[in-house]
Amino acid sequence: AEVLSCLPYLDDEEIAELAGATGDLELPVDETTSSESLENDSDESWTILIYLMGDTDLEEYALEDILEMAAVPNSPNLNIVTFFDRSESYANEGVLNVPDFTDTKILQVTNGELLVLNDNLGEKNLGSAETFAEFIDYGLSTFPADKTGLILWDHGAGWPGMGPDEDSGDDILTLQEMVLGLQLGLANSEIDKLDLIGFDACLMATYEVAKKMAPFANIMVASQELEPGHGWDYEVLEVITTNPSIEASELGTEIANSYLDHAVSYGTEIDITLSVIDLNKIDILDQAIRELSNSFLNASLEISPKLGLSVNNSLRFGKSPNPIHDSQMSDIGDFAATLGLYEPDLLIDSNNLVDAMNNVLISQVTGPATKSATGLSIYFPKLSEYANEDYEAIPDLDDWKNLLKEHFSLQENIPDNKKANIVTDTFEPSYSLDDDGLLITAQFDIAVEENLTESVIYYGIPEDDGSILFIGEEPGEISNDGSGLVEGFYDLTALTMSDGIDTVYAYSQITTDEPYLYLDIPLAYLSPEDAEANSEHLRDVVLSLTVDDTGEIVSEIYYEIDENGQWGELTANPEGLIFPIFSYMSPDFTFEWIADTGLGLYANLSDLEYSFEPLESGVGFTAELWIFDFGGNSDYVTVSDIVP
Repeated sequence: AEVLSCLPYLDDEEIAELAGATGDLELPVDETTSSESLENDSDESWTILIYLMGDTDLEEYALEDILEMAAVPNSPNLNIVTFFDRSESYANEGVLNVPDFTDTKILQVTNGELLVLNDNLGEKNLGSAETFAEFIDYGLSTFPADKTGLILWDHGAGWPGMGPDEDSGDDILTLQEMVLGLQLGLANSEIDKLDLIGFDACLMATYEVAKKMAPFANIMVASQELEPGHGWDYEVLEVITTNPSIEASELGTEIANSYLDHAVSYGTEIDITLSVIDLNKIDILDQAIRELSNSFLNASLEISPKLGLSVNNSLRFGKSPNPIHDSQMSDIGDFAATLGLYEPDLLIDSNNLVDAMNNVLISQVTGPATKSATGLSIYFPKLSEYANEDYEAIPDLDDWKNLLKEHFSLQENIPDNKKANIVTDTFEPSYSLDDDGLLITAQFDIAVEENLTESVIYYGIPEDDGSILFIGEEPGEISNDGSGLVEGFYDLTALTMSDGIDTVYAYSQITTDEPYLYLDIPLAYLSPEDAEANSEHLRDVVLSLTVDDTGEIVSEIYYEIDENGQWGELTANPEGLIFPIFSYMSPDFTFEWIADTGLGLYANLSDLEYSFEPLESGVGFTAELWIFDFGGNSDYVTVSDIVP
């Protein structure tokens, strides 16, 4: 697998040579069992392959999904075959008629049970292109059908890939390895294209993924946003048993609609997305991106601030207050539409990009927080320092890469007199403080107005040594009427979390979109096993909270981000501990994100409670009103006072 992962993209002759070299790796049917073949002279047939990377903390959700598959009525027109890798560390119960196992098995879901097709695989690495190719070859060759679908299941990160396989060194299946696995697997099975490819994972509905999947499938189903642990509802596959001739696009739409219903039943529908993409039209999107990139490259410096403003004010996915953990993904259509509003010189290109996205999108479902989603996201780091160098290695993305490189270059070359600057000598910053809260007003240099992209008010508790422990942030307001005014308001409250025993402050990044308040809260999780071993291995977590206009919490999901940027819902042991993470400014004015491990909450997630509480009267606090330009340059004013 290590050798395969380093190979370049292959031509047909090289694929054939490699396919022959992997002949010894074919997965024969266990001699003690046999698969049920499709026998129907009149109706069409489907084979659905599910690459179930369950060797993670999501294992219990994998077992639930197997039960959903088993609820699909048996039909000679449908084969459901899964390549299931389980873990030694999490769930330890059997599933249906198969006892608990910790290695890898090939299973057919039939008659409400599991038919073990191969029980002699041992521990396979599902982060390997070779393993992926084996399953595709085996599944499609053993279960020939008129139409075929392949679903990949695990944590996801978008263009970086999916995974990890924890018992195989936390290996992930990268996007390049997916391509290689599909090249080999389809070549060996003599199938030109899958009818449908799906990703039951976070963040996989990206332009980069869709472009790479286009040679191998007609339809793609994936989510732009994070997926709750329950994922898809696999009972939806019943539609094939009642309508075997269903088209892949229709099946994709059924999957999306059932996912929405599933989320509603779990109370997780606030920020879901699921897109059904026509991969045969991806060239239309390529052309629109190429034209936008060329227009931008031919434009002047004045255009780049509008890109920064647009990416800052359009829908983004996989967000974290800590930019190191942010996925840096923007919705393509929302970004383009916003860019068209800010920059008339790019209106034609931005409209063409919106139209191209509409052409590619067959259908989608969204929640209230993601209603402006258009079907695919694209990698757009706000600043060059947040860019992942691995992105450069993905081939055939030159048009978008060139746009990003030019944008980053312009960021780094903003003239000093055009960088974010608050004027204090001619306009003294002012603030008012009463029981309702704090209002700060300042004036920026009018000469920098066109370059400004964002204002934020941060608030925290000052320490005696001059450091500040910031406990939250929310947007400020930048005027665009030539007055040069910037304002920020803080209501003197702080988010608290409680496990019924202890209560801690938590950092909250707040955005609003009536009637909802959205909070992203950075946390750390320590498992009981790591605690017993005196390990300092804290797992990074973001709590996504949604509050309605009555103050009621309508959605709460804990998402974990691993070292490879893979996202998935956190499965926590109630005996583990949750710690808050804060933005800390040291006395020398440097910033870092730190976990406060002095007091943890028991990680019984369903029992944790959240509340905004007023700061105690007489307590000192500090608030800072910042402005940022498109290059990340900043300036700020500070207020320190006592809570009335």
